[in-house]
Amino acid sequence: MCGLNPIRSRFLRGQVQLSGEIIKEMEDEKTRPGTIPLSAKLGFTIWMVFWVSVVLWAYGPNNFLWLCNLAQFLILYSVWTGNRLILSSQAGVVFIVGLGWGLDYGVGLAVSGSVTGLTAYMFDPEIPLLARATSLYHVLLVPFVLWMCYRVGYDRRGWVLQCLIGTGALFASWLLLDPDLNVNWVTHPVGMEQAPLPQPLYIGMLSIVYPLILYLPGHGLMLAVLSFFKTKRPAA
Repeated sequence: MCGLNPIRSRFLRGQVQLSGEIIKEMEDEKTRPGTIPLSAKLGFTIWMVFWVSVVLWAYGPNNFLWLCNLAQFLILYSVWTGNRLILSSQAGVVFIVGLGWGLDYGVGLAVSGSVTGLTAYMFDPEIPLLARATSLYHVLLVPFVLWMCYRVGYDRRGWVLQCLIGTGALFASWLLLDPDLNVNWVTHPVGMEQAPLPQPLYIGMLSIVYPLILYLPGHGLMLAVLSFFKTKRPAA
């Protein structure tokens, strides 16, 4: 047994050294620019597992084609890969939709109902409360995405990529899903009972309107906010 002590001692010293290196790497990762900390990766992944389970239970898989829901999957991919272009493609949408959704819901709480219809489902008692509560991610995701773009950088080409992703989602929602679901408002605009144009023309119009009211304004907001925070960043 005594002959094993030196070996055991070297093994234990090696384990301690390795543990110290891992802890140091994790601490460095928290402050190193251009990286997403492991804690953020794991936290967002756990949220996605929970959220996906709730959506499947309450709404079914068709709900994932909503642009804001699709954005979460693409952000999850970016969290683990560090892909700035994919992240930036979703950042503007998350930002501007989060602002609009949060404003409508906030006013709705004051007047007991959605003003625009955007968050009308949040006041529908037939939808499980847990499912409605998870929709608060529309607001909570905004600071998370801003923080990620602040760390890894923002790619100005993102909104152009989102034009392609968004158009694909529109056509998939129109061609593959039940029209009664009105996912991404492909059957009729929010607050209206039918589309103002024949369906093919209406989808084509949405493919032009969404970049003008969502993707490009969201891109501008991201540039403005990130520029503001960079000017406030303390000098190294």
